[in-house]
Amino acid sequence: MEAAISNAEGNQTRVKVSIIARLIATVAFAIPAIGGALSSFLLITVFQALRSNEAVGIGAVMGGMKESSLPVTISLYLAAIFGLVVVIVLIVRMIMQTKKASPPFWFFVLGGILSFIPAALFWRAQLLVLEVLSPGSSIGAGGIGGVAEYIGELLLISVIAAPIVIVILIIASVVPFSSRPGPKVVSLVTAITIEIGLIVAAVGIPFAIDGPTRKNEIVGLPTNVKYADSDGSIEKENSLVLTLTADNKLYERQSRDIDGKVVRTETVITNQQLPDRIKRSMEDKTPDRRIVYFKCDVNASNENVLQVFEIIRKADVDKVGLVVVGEKSLDDPYQVAPLMFVVKLPAIEDETGGLPSKPVKPNPLTLVAKLENDGRLKLNNEDQGTVSDTKKLEKLLSRIFTEREDTGIFREGTNEIEKTVSVQVAKSTKYGDLIKLVQAVKLSRAEPIGIQMDELVSKIDF
Repeated sequence: MEAAISNAEGNQTRVKVSIIARLIATVAFAIPAIGGALSSFLLITVFQALRSNEAVGIGAVMGGMKESSLPVTISLYLAAIFGLVVVIVLIVRMIMQTKKASPPFWFFVLGGILSFIPAALFWRAQLLVLEVLSPGSSIGAGGIGGVAEYIGELLLISVIAAPIVIVILIIASVVPFSSRPGPKVVSLVTAITIEIGLIVAAVGIPFAIDGPTRKNEIVGLPTNVKYADSDGSIEKENSLVLTLTADNKLYERQSRDIDGKVVRTETVITNQQLPDRIKRSMEDKTPDRRIVYFKCDVNASNENVLQVFEIIRKADVDKVGLVVVGEKSLDDPYQVAPLMFVVKLPAIEDETGGLPSKPVKPNPLTLVAKLENDGRLKLNNEDQGTVSDTKKLEKLLSRIFTEREDTGIFREGTNEIEKTVSVQVAKSTKYGDLIKLVQAVKLSRAEPIGIQMDELVSKIDF
């Protein structure tokens, strides 16, 4: 008897929940779900369009990604507007006496979580694309092909999840259920928290997912460099990439497979370990692919750079790719394209001490661009301005090459115009100035560009 009375009293303390309040909240939750699914669908179509055009640059990829982001961004703002209405309704219900209760806090928690699922999947796919496009990333070596299947799955699940989420929200909004009467402070706080989350997501996510960036660079590479060449092999897993810091620490880039994901690390390597590492890396490469990629801090001493170059050439490799960061352009607005200058290292001179059987005649076509300690430039010992203004050197080299083209002066044993230029930089000069000189020589159409180092290396204490 007492139990029956207790149950009756419990039933009297519970009232039906307002369906209007639930429907307004459901609309607020459904909008982001629809926006996330629509953005995922648009991104799928973008990738399908890009697949048929392999020549597209990063700018085109990012343009397509930003266009596909519009639906989810707009939906978050619209959801925030409806969320504000929900908050106002809850406040009014706390003040006024009503016959129906406001929804409990768990209704808002459930709706808030479900509403973000399609959008979260879309954002995750975007972040993976940006990670692939970012040099130095852990998954960059595999390229977009390495994660394309996973990205496709995320986008497909996002599209499929939206109608499921909406159905669950509609059912939760129309199924009759009761709640305790009186002010719902926890419900109001939960609704306000979700409202803030919608606004923060609408404003913050586009900034958080802005574009690809250079990752894991432990040195300050030369930036805003012009006329460098693009080489996608820099990011390939089997390429040998060395990094020299300003305080003369040498690192080798290594890749490891951890749980099916390629993770890149920079490992310290000594000058004694380097020769064997170079030989192992080059043993399966064809002559045209035998190249060491070199990342160096702009403030590193050229003396330390020459030490590394000497080890490389003694390992029977004569090409080094000087990795730089290019200037912003329509094709590379984020400055993440792998760029470099290829320089040739001279062959090792005969160390037997024997004299050549015939005297070697100086080559009258030899061009040596030299950078002195004080920043002055010389071409074959004639002053050509300073490293801060290389225009004089550039114009002279361009004129020389034009004259050689007009008169048909070819490189010995070939039908190519002789445009070889060797650069020589003082030991105390910073690496950044070496890049400025190489850039100037490159602008003049020099090919190949060599590093003159025998005279300097002989004076270095290894």
